[in-house]
Amino acid sequence: MAPEITLTFDMALVLGIIVFTVLLTLSNVIRVDVVAVLVLVVLGITRLLPPEQLFSGFSNDAVMSLISVMIIGAGLEKSGIALRIARWILKLGRERPNKINIFLMFSSGFLSAFMRSLGTVALLLPVVTKITVRTGIPKSRLLMPVAFCSILGGTLTMIGSSPLILLNSLLKNAGHYVDPSMAGLKPFHLFSVFPVGLMILLVGIGYLILFARRLLPKEPIQTYSSGTTKTHFLKTYGKGGDIFELKVRGSSNIIGLTLKEIELKLDLSSSVLAVVYGKEIHFPPLRKIMIASGAFIAMMGHKETVAAFAEQNGLILEPRLNVFSEMLHPIRAGLCEAVVPPSSQLIGLELKELHMKRTHALHVLAVYRGQTVYQGEDLNALVLRSGDTLGMFCRWEALAAFHKNPDFVVVTTSYPREEMRPKKVAHALSFFILSILLIVWGNFPVSVALLLGAAGMIATGVLTIDEAYASVSWKNVFLIAGLIPLGLVMQSTHTTDWLTQHASLLDRDLSNSVIQLGLAFLSTVFGYVLSGIGATIVLVPIALELAFNVGADPRMYALIVAISASNAFLLPTQQANALIAGPGGYRTKDFLKVGGGMTILYWAVMLISINLWFSK
Repeated sequence: MAPEITLTFDMALVLGIIVFTVLLTLSNVIRVDVVAVLVLVVLGITRLLPPEQLFSGFSNDAVMSLISVMIIGAGLEKSGIALRIARWILKLGRERPNKINIFLMFSSGFLSAFMRSLGTVALLLPVVTKITVRTGIPKSRLLMPVAFCSILGGTLTMIGSSPLILLNSLLKNAGHYVDPSMAGLKPFHLFSVFPVGLMILLVGIGYLILFARRLLPKEPIQTYSSGTTKTHFLKTYGKGGDIFELKVRGSSNIIGLTLKEIELKLDLSSSVLAVVYGKEIHFPPLRKIMIASGAFIAMMGHKETVAAFAEQNGLILEPRLNVFSEMLHPIRAGLCEAVVPPSSQLIGLELKELHMKRTHALHVLAVYRGQTVYQGEDLNALVLRSGDTLGMFCRWEALAAFHKNPDFVVVTTSYPREEMRPKKVAHALSFFILSILLIVWGNFPVSVALLLGAAGMIATGVLTIDEAYASVSWKNVFLIAGLIPLGLVMQSTHTTDWLTQHASLLDRDLSNSVIQLGLAFLSTVFGYVLSGIGATIVLVPIALELAFNVGADPRMYALIVAISASNAFLLPTQQANALIAGPGGYRTKDFLKVGGGMTILYWAVMLISINLWFSK
């Protein structure tokens, strides 16, 4: 029997730092990354670690891997993958809510195998919005399954979650801070955990399909809005209302008419925003275009007025936007305003001379001057003056470019300004695939392969260097770098040995299954308290020591900790859950209801599959 380890002053100091860290984290008085920095400061002041080891966390492979994964995820999002995924899901499961939900969950799960759960949810959030607008399915029925599957999918590969990214680094040092016999512990390869993660993902999706949908809130959620509000626009310019989709029948009496001629038939409160015919897209539409049979027209106005126009002219009023659902969604386009300043060089010119649609892709619906509103044919002869306010409809990317025009002052500021780069899809996918291939078949460290992918995204213009920096969650970077030295000092002061010796799990009368369940439970609890990263750093050394003492497989015990640290379904504190709590209208009790069963299933499936796959 190993000699009993006596509690020393250094051990008590380390335990005090751990308690201090936990209390600060639970209190939410200080952010967890700041807490991690304070841990570094305390370790340095108390000289528990020498200076050369104090900042070793910042040079750790796991930190560089995490940074690279976040940049690669941002590049995949920036290249417009979300839009392509939305189209694919709608094509496969159109008008079938359950089928759409299944495709969304599988997409979320498998994307999370290579992106962090936060990045996956951020990528799929606009996808869900597009699907909600097109199908009428409330976001509350879709977003929680997406977020949960992003967490489940993080167990498919060793780069899917922060704890798994960190695990190999901790195993690498096991011989140094646990026992020399562990110096040869074999690291996990990229897809080593895939069988375990796949089982967890499939069972989780089955649970969400069969049971969770009965627990999710059913009320529709307020839709996203941006730009100038419809109420303000209607009050100021006399134009507004909702957007409707009209299909031109073969017998319609507007076939062959130009848009200019059609606008003369319209009530002044209505406006044609876009026209689509086959593969031809006119947004904004020029007045000279001619309407053909089978064309689709997007019209803004009051429903009664638009319905009357459709009936009078042989048009079909669609029940919801279909062709225009993505093009005219508030995330991509909307109402806006711009003012002519006194310094504008355009004062004295006729508005029609500016060719706003052709030059700037802006559709001027009306101009407000003093107490007078100019619209319709009056706009053609309007001479611009200082103070004129233009009420417009446009794509947000066009408005962002228009911001740079010194002859106008854009009044509308509340709108999405992110620039998508669909032409960079090939570059983004190429470097993403290259990174994965280097990890799987190349003899390269994970951090080096991922850094190559991230650098490639920047070098080819998928992301600018500033966007790459902005995509990194520096909070998590400092959290890892700050807590890694805490794990080191626990070993160097033999605090881990003392905790392991006095833990009830060390009772050799306990079965291996009970010990593993205890580790899984502790890892999940610590995951809520210290985050998944903190739980992994603190508990993996203890798991390794425990495995060494009871003669179990140390890699298996370490993997149980790393996977269990991501079991975060009960509260909206996990990053992916926090991201969807607001848009989905979820309350804490919704997470508790749906996440309770998921938490138990996660433990059960993980332990069974790990023992089946990794048992000696």
